[in-house]
Amino acid sequence: MEDEYNSICYELFSDIFFTLFIETKMNSFPLVSVLIPLYNAEQYIEDTIIRLKKQTYPNIEVIIVDDHSTDKSLKIAQKYVSEQVHVYVNPKKGGNSARNYAFLQSRGEYVKFIDADDFCSDNLIESQIERILSEGTQQTVVFSPVRMYYPDGQRLFPPRRIDRDYVPGIELLLDIWRGKGFNCPHCHLMHRSLVDKVKGWNERIIKNQDGEFFARIYAAADKALSVKSAYVVWWQTGNGVSTQMSLKAIESVCETHYIISDLIYSYRNDEETRKICGRVMGAYIFFNYPLVKPLLPQVEAYCKETNTVLFFPKRRSISVLKFLFGWKITAIISNKYLK
Repeated sequence: MEDEYNSICYELFSDIFFTLFIETKMNSFPLVSVLIPLYNAEQYIEDTIIRLKKQTYPNIEVIIVDDHSTDKSLKIAQKYVSEQVHVYVNPKKGGNSARNYAFLQSRGEYVKFIDADDFCSDNLIESQIERILSEGTQQTVVFSPVRMYYPDGQRLFPPRRIDRDYVPGIELLLDIWRGKGFNCPHCHLMHRSLVDKVKGWNERIIKNQDGEFFARIYAAADKALSVKSAYVVWWQTGNGVSTQMSLKAIESVCETHYIISDLIYSYRNDEETRKICGRVMGAYIFFNYPLVKPLLPQVEAYCKETNTVLFFPKRRSISVLKFLFGWKITAIISNKYLK
């Protein structure tokens, strides 16, 4: 009888000790929430979930918000519902509202936004958490290199790569707009207080949402730290933006350019930054003309107000045509025949 009692006590205390050990161990790894808006991605979402479950970092939750998919995306995601994977339906509509809703449902101290067709190296979250905990603050964003591929698996070379640290974080935004490289949404990780600070994703924006959101993140960050030991993959579909976007979408991109330029001018307003903003906006206007034509008065009014001069592409063929015919006719010829 005594042996049976001792055996029961041993098992009970072993269970308690093991539970406390696991809780203590997990508490040493802050929870990371991976936030995924889901819309008609039945081809990709399963692989994305499986890859996330293979992450070497031990304390992750996955929050998926379906944005009213019309295919089997939601059913596929729901197969993986568990203590680690949570699936919701967006009470509103739109990718940015889905991201904001995912953030509201999350519990993680740190967050990572990815899309349903994104994937990354198995050590990404572990490597990024190590860097941000050792050298960052709650106002720091970390990022990793981007590898670009076509859907057939062929790698696209060479994306310009940003792989250094920036203090303050807005210096990273300046280098991106200088054309020195680019980042994509799922290469970042940050403390949730930084998302709160910028008030989440702008639900008015329907195009260039990630560019606008992460511009605000960089502007609010005390530093942006590069984590070179991991990577993310960005799929290139090969679809031309200018041929597929509506006027409403182009207007949305122009709005993001105003917002981002204002962030840059708030940090530093000088001849260099005005040239940086003028080149980005000028190239966008040029390569989307004449579709952008109804928006030109708005663009010109912004440029006048901010003393920004639009700079158009300087390729030799474009420069010659522009000298002969002006930039508008040159843009039409270039966009139709010289791509």
